Amino acid sequence: MPIEKMDMRRWAVIVLSLVIFGSCKKSNDVATNINKQAAIDDQAIANYIAINKLNAVHVGAPKVDTIGVWYIVEDAGTVPALYSGSSTITVGFTAKILGATQLFATSANAAGVNPSFVLGQTIKGWQLGISAAKINKGGRLRIIMSSRYGYGPYDQSQYGLPANSLLDFDINMYDVTN
Repeated sequence: MPIEKMDMRRWAVIVLSLVIFGSCKKSNDVATNINKQAAIDDQAIANYIAINKLNAVHVGAPKVDTIGVWYIVEDAGTVPALYSGSSTITVGFTAKILGATQLFATSANAAGVNPSFVLGQTIKGWQLGISAAKINKGGRLRIIMSSRYGYGPYDQSQYGLPANSLLDFDINMYDVTN
C-alpha cells in the first residue's frame, strides 16, 4: 500500500477519534454542569422554604426525587377540573425571581382579559406543578421551581431574567377546558 494512502487513513482515524472522544468529554461536562446546578437550585429552594416556613409540597412526594418543583395550594377552588397536556388553562399570574419583590411578568392588562395556554406548551415547572396540585377552577396556586424547570441556563432578556433563575409563580386558575 502506498504511503500516502496509509497516511490519509491514519489521519482520518485520528481525526475521527478526536471528534468522537472530544464530543464525549463535552457531553459529560454538560451533564456535570446540569447536575451541579440542580443541586445548587434544590438546596437554595429548600433553604428558602425552610426559612420562610412555607407549607410547600415537593412534586413527586412522598418519594422525593430530582424534580425541582414545589407547590402551595393557596385556595383549592370550587369547580372540579381535570388536567392533561392538552388542557387549555385560563389563568391570572404573577412571576418573580424567588426571593425578589419585583415582578418580571404578570398577566394583568388594561382590558382585564386573562391569557389562555395549552398546559403542555407551558414551561415544565407549570406542567408539573399544576398537574400535581390538581386545584379546581377558581383556585389559586403558588409554584416554586428550579431553573431546569423554567428557562434553564439561558438568559431571558425580554423578562430581565439571568440564566439559572429560580422562579416563583402565583397562579389563579380561572378555567380549564379539555
